[in-house]
Amino acid sequence: MHLQFTAVRENHGFQDTGTDIVANGTFSGEGGFPIIGYQRDAEIDSEDTRRKQGLAKREDLPPPDAPGVRSRSLFGQDADWISFKATVSTSPDQIAIAPGYLTQEWTENGRRYFSYDMGDTKIQNFYTFVSARYAVKRETWKGVNIEVYYAPQHAYNVDHMIQSVKTGLDYFTANFGPYQFGQFRVLEFPRYQSFAQSYANTVPFSESIGFIFHPSKEDDLDYPLYVTAHELAHQWWGHQLVGAWAQGSNILGETLAEYSALMVVEHALGPSGVRTYLKHDLDDYLRGRRSEVRGEQTLARVTRQGYVWYNKGSLVMYALKDYIGEERLNAVLRSYLEKVRFQDPPYTTVDDFIEALRAAMPDDRKYLITDFFETLTLFDNRAISATWRETPDHHFAVTLKVSAAKLRADDRGNENEIPINDLIDIGVFSGKGKEEKALFLEKRRITQRETIIEVVVDQQPSRAGIDPYNKLIDRVSDDNLVSVKSGN
Repeated sequence: MHLQFTAVRENHGFQDTGTDIVANGTFSGEGGFPIIGYQRDAEIDSEDTRRKQGLAKREDLPPPDAPGVRSRSLFGQDADWISFKATVSTSPDQIAIAPGYLTQEWTENGRRYFSYDMGDTKIQNFYTFVSARYAVKRETWKGVNIEVYYAPQHAYNVDHMIQSVKTGLDYFTANFGPYQFGQFRVLEFPRYQSFAQSYANTVPFSESIGFIFHPSKEDDLDYPLYVTAHELAHQWWGHQLVGAWAQGSNILGETLAEYSALMVVEHALGPSGVRTYLKHDLDDYLRGRRSEVRGEQTLARVTRQGYVWYNKGSLVMYALKDYIGEERLNAVLRSYLEKVRFQDPPYTTVDDFIEALRAAMPDDRKYLITDFFETLTLFDNRAISATWRETPDHHFAVTLKVSAAKLRADDRGNENEIPINDLIDIGVFSGKGKEEKALFLEKRRITQRETIIEVVVDQQPSRAGIDPYNKLIDRVSDDNLVSVKSGN
């Protein structure tokens, strides 16, 4: 594949999918590598390896209030918003794709050429080029062209991914504001790596987590649904909103995209369907912090710890939605986005975002901002026992005994118990597996180590417990529910 393109700044690049590529300039960002110039993103990240190589400690991003940080975005210091055009040539049996709208296609001297143009729409200095022997499936959503480019033998999940795009566009436009492009494209690439990445209206997507993925057991995540929704969400959180070159700015992209994807999952699968995703995020976060060697950072000051901004961030935003309501939280996100959408320097910071959240919290729940964003707060919640007895009117009285403790940790994982005075979900359920449903789910204020809670439900219960959906950062989440035994 050969390419030529223009932008307002000299910063060019590509993502290789197995074809020969010729390019000039440099590429900054995940998924590419430099051709000319020094790339800080490619520096050795392991502190142990740096010590062995005699290298200084890697420089972290500056705090949000440091002088000058608002003058450049998280995408880099070499450009802000750019105009973009590209002409790409490839083998005659392949389709070459770049961000932008296809304006011309032709064959010349045994090569196939494609010209793309973003027109008047400005984009981040961040783009990809892909070429392969593709089949293409096209549909539309309210005037937006949806296209999936895939290997012909990998059609298994294409319709499902298209439906995920439609569901996401419905939810995101209704809750966060308009989609800025007239198309959205998903491009399969080989499983050299397992990731997807969102460029302006164009998403390279590994075959391993999308196109040939098949769930093998009941609790597998639906990656074609979730990852597609996550990458689509980046068209708002990352391609409309971009944070300053400062600590915490990754939550303005990745954390908000994680939350947005969870809401698509919840609307597609229901609250019980989203439980698997929350448990997955909690387990991944706990694994990440256990293996941390640099010292864990808070969500408000995270720089290079993906398990914090992805997994913890996902849990935190979903919990906030639960504590103040989906409509109220989404109104905060929309209002904030409207203030900073496509902004030029000075760029917004995570502190701006946190203050917008804090202002929307009821007084009795403002403590959540401190717990979720500004400290390392964990819980030790456990269901001890649960019994039921049938009432004279043929309902079921449930007596549940739970234990709860709240802890604060420092960046090295040292934990100290602090007083608990928190609203925590109490749940009673019937059925099992995907057929399990909540008979009772309500927040109760927990103020002591052990608490006995009594509720009445209209069906015979099967399980009951505390924080059953794993919304809080619980050090051991598998003991939150117990079987409800007959107490008659």
